[in-house]
Amino acid sequence: MRKKLISKTYLRDVDKYRLDIYYDNNDYYLAIKKIIHTNEPFVLPTGLCLIDNNYFIVEVLPKNENYIMRIYFNEKKERLGYYFDISLKNGIDEESKIPYYDDLYTDITIENEKIEILDEDELKEALDTNKITNEEFELANETKENLLQSIKNNSNKYMQLDLEKYLIWNI
Repeated sequence: MRKKLISKTYLRDVDKYRLDIYYDNNDYYLAIKKIIHTNEPFVLPTGLCLIDNNYFIVEVLPKNENYIMRIYFNEKKERLGYYFDISLKNGIDEESKIPYYDDLYTDITIENEKIEILDEDELKEALDTNKITNEEFELANETKENLLQSIKNNSNKYMQLDLEKYLIWNI
């Protein structure tokens, strides 16, 4: 299992960014990263650029769910896509006071309304090499299925958040 601080993940080739973290909610942690400068844009094989100068990454870590949600925005504040990491636990790191999640390997992406499940092979390998327990393996699969259902039937409350209230476009 991999503990990931949100201040350090998904920022390869980014050498300058701003991180704002909001704790004003009993239901989730929310972090906003504004990419100020990257040495090289991050472009998916489909040609979609997710990280570039003046782009945003919004991360929502539900306190009582086993996943985190990442939303990518371009410099025009247009939503580009979603990335969900299945997690064992989400919380605040004692030492750094930064939100973190314990990554359970499997991910779900949404790009142009196309939903994909990623890294199920990594989850199985983690089980086979005793990096995770059978219970954690089952939790990851159950969370994945429940999350897929909430995405498909448009009932995921975190995808419905009003991000404007966080004034994210002013950072």
